[in-house]
Amino acid sequence: MVFLILITILVYGLGNYYFGLRMFNNIKRIMPFISAKLYWVVIIFLSLSFIIERFLRKYLSKNLNYIISILGSYYIAILFYVMIAFFLVDIIRFGLRILIKGYKTPQFLAYANIFVASLIIILVVVGTINALRTKITEYEVTTNKNIVNDINIVMVSDVHLGTIITNGRLSKLVDTINSQSPDIVIFAGDLIDDDIDIFENRNYGETLKQIKSKYGVYAVLGNHEYISRNIEKVKRCYNKANIELLIDDVKKVDGVFIIGRDDLSSSRFYGKDRMDIRELVSKVEKDKLIISVDHQPKNIKEVKDSGVDIALSGHTHKGQFFPINYITGKMYDIDYGKLQEDNFTLIVSSGYGTWGPPIRLATPSEIVKIKVKKDRNIN
Repeated sequence: MVFLILITILVYGLGNYYFGLRMFNNIKRIMPFISAKLYWVVIIFLSLSFIIERFLRKYLSKNLNYIISILGSYYIAILFYVMIAFFLVDIIRFGLRILIKGYKTPQFLAYANIFVASLIIILVVVGTINALRTKITEYEVTTNKNIVNDINIVMVSDVHLGTIITNGRLSKLVDTINSQSPDIVIFAGDLIDDDIDIFENRNYGETLKQIKSKYGVYAVLGNHEYISRNIEKVKRCYNKANIELLIDDVKKVDGVFIIGRDDLSSSRFYGKDRMDIRELVSKVEKDKLIISVDHQPKNIKEVKDSGVDIALSGHTHKGQFFPINYITGKMYDIDYGKLQEDNFTLIVSSGYGTWGPPIRLATPSEIVKIKVKKDRNIN
């Protein structure tokens, strides 16, 4: 673990140095008067601001926390896309030098860099707007299990309440959930970002109390709840917010069984393995509808074979921004949407909020609405 952290720090540091040096050389061509010392002070501050905010958030004002966090988050997004651009440009230059003897990079390419920078800024702006435009994604699931009435489930994952996702967006989330007239509301992990103290100090629980659900509001832990390193406080805060937290637990709701699984990261943070899904399913009536909620969409075959009817997950963000969506598509059997196999249904949400940069490109911010209906062909 320590080795991985050191490698990450080294790669991030070298990446920032390479980025800073390339950008300085390009800017110097257009603005020869720029101060190298001032430039590097700004780059160092921006590269560390995301980390600085996390260490100093208890000592900074709410507004200053937000400003530093936003600067750091957007810097990471810009760094990410600029590094991709530099990589592509270097490949093209290398190819031209092989193909054309004595090739030299023309001076006008300094102005092409301005075009690339402008394009990246446009991407970030579009991504920011897209992250704020939440859609309702609707699915219809038929079941051969014994349910009295159709069930309207609203599922939300990856809200990431914290310094950037605050009460303004949370209030919109609550209003949208209530507008769907849910029978059951489920938070599928990562309701908080990484600090339960922010959740408590900013009274996010009072806003969540306003959710109106016929049979209650339920949640499971995600990896970010574990990053907070205070699960007992998470339990207390969620309980005060009228959210029933299910950790390897089963709840019967109007003839439907909801199985809330502990997150896979529990073993990494607390050294304890979660319960086997088969053990949890053994506690329920098999003729009733069985819904499993697991933050991370893994071990899908195991869940299906256990007898679960509907599995709900989040975690992936569907990559959050291009081209990471292609990576998550390879990492998981399904990183977004609905998977139907026989009588088993898996639904994976791209999530409501964002982690790190508050942008979404090629991936939606969503609230999932699931209508569960009795198969009318079965008596």
